[in-house]
Amino acid sequence: MELAAAVFLAACAAAGFGITYLSGALFNFEERVVFGTVLGAMAAAGTSFVASLVARDVAVLTVLVGLAAAGAAATVGLIRARSQVAADWSDARRRWSSPWRSLGHPWPLLAILVLCGAWTVHFFHQAYVYTPSGLYAGYVNIWGDWAAHLSFAGSFAYGHNFPPEYPIDPGHRLGYPFMIDFYAADLVPLGLSLTEALTATSAMLGLALPGVIYLAAVRFTTGRAAAAIAVFVFLLSGGLGFVYLLGDIRRFGLGVFGTLPREYTLNRDVDMQWLNPVLAYIVPQRSTLFSFSLALILLVLLWIALRDRLGWRPFLFAGVLAGVLPIFHVHAYGTVIALPAFWALFNLRREWIAFFVPALVVGIPILLWMWPPNNTSICGDMPSIDRYCVQPGWLAWTDWQRNGVWLFPFYFVGFWIWNTSLLLPLAFAGHALVRWFPTAFPNWFGPMWLWFVVPNVIVLQPWVWDNTKFFIFWALLASIVVGGVLAGLLRGGAGSAIVAVGAIIVLCLSGALDLSRAWAG
Repeated sequence: MELAAAVFLAACAAAGFGITYLSGALFNFEERVVFGTVLGAMAAAGTSFVASLVARDVAVLTVLVGLAAAGAAATVGLIRARSQVAADWSDARRRWSSPWRSLGHPWPLLAILVLCGAWTVHFFHQAYVYTPSGLYAGYVNIWGDWAAHLSFAGSFAYGHNFPPEYPIDPGHRLGYPFMIDFYAADLVPLGLSLTEALTATSAMLGLALPGVIYLAAVRFTTGRAAAAIAVFVFLLSGGLGFVYLLGDIRRFGLGVFGTLPREYTLNRDVDMQWLNPVLAYIVPQRSTLFSFSLALILLVLLWIALRDRLGWRPFLFAGVLAGVLPIFHVHAYGTVIALPAFWALFNLRREWIAFFVPALVVGIPILLWMWPPNNTSICGDMPSIDRYCVQPGWLAWTDWQRNGVWLFPFYFVGFWIWNTSLLLPLAFAGHALVRWFPTAFPNWFGPMWLWFVVPNVIVLQPWVWDNTKFFIFWALLASIVVGGVLAGLLRGGAGSAIVAVGAIIVLCLSGALDLSRAWAG
């Protein structure tokens, strides 16, 4: 029965490959394979959810109906673009068979997929382990967050939870972006246990994510080096917590690398709040496996449509996908609506209608259905705006409150460098060095600073730390800007290359230590 689930996941990816031809954008072959893996999973999950909603059950029939619908869409795309399919295959063969040093050879993509894939496969292989004494989680955030995901997926697979309600709070709509867990529930009628279904869907989308980031960054920067750096700047993101490694080596010797005694990206006792994104979001929250990839894919699609002066099709395709995005991830939906709105202001085209109409007409009712009935934030003595707490500096608030408002700029900048090392200054530097970007991408990224500034002033979530749900999308796109800056330094001669390598180490070392610790179990 595991074979049936594997065939289903592979068929989803294959369907996604064909669906990319419906977009009207001239993706290359690698983009269609990698982007299609995510789009196929999205299409199969979405259409099988509609079938399950009608049947009020998740069964083999509803799963096959969803897969058939995704496959039908893929078939239409492949038939309509059959000449383009042949051209894409011919172009891919030419690039892959050329010398690996030649411009445009895709070897960095393969290297990233293999390197990141090795970590992903090993990590999720030990995510859940059954022993005679019970079920064990391979990482603390799986033990914590995946309990809720097991509940959500189980409510679909076994509990006939349609329309979706919180299984632990019956009578209230399931406002959590649940499609990643419904996608896991689709695998249960095919023979997987709940734990296996969660692991399989996380692994599938986790294997695709580094490739999506790389390919999106290549589009945004036109540089392979910039794109490769961007992948690791984001996935290994962390602050300056690696400084504690020296003390750990003095205490435990070099053997400390075998059993790292702490997390180096999270230590609230010393105001280190930026837990590595893989461990804070991609692994525990699962829905970001869809959201990060889908946000980048939709932004790339709109980017191509604007720069290549394409017609209505890519805008409509992106708008339809964006419209259903809230049930995959609410914050991703906000990002792919708000950022293109700024792009539209500076790129006035009537085709934007085809994007915003379905994105809003479909998306807003879904968003309203999911929206919590009350804002449960408690501000105490702090000022508020409609019960949203005003807390300048986010979690640096207590530092400058304790030591004086006149020190706010120093504490604020220091807090973010302590938590994200050089990400903030290098992203800011990208605007001054925009000439290093053939695409002027920092200008297109510019509105994303609102995703950084606003949550640093207003607490937009009941739990203040959850403002990172906004910061993380800023960091995702800022990493591409930083990749471009560091790639420019690498091109500038020996001295600047040394600076670039040092910056990469500073940016990535803390995150690399924490991922190594998580990998060891």
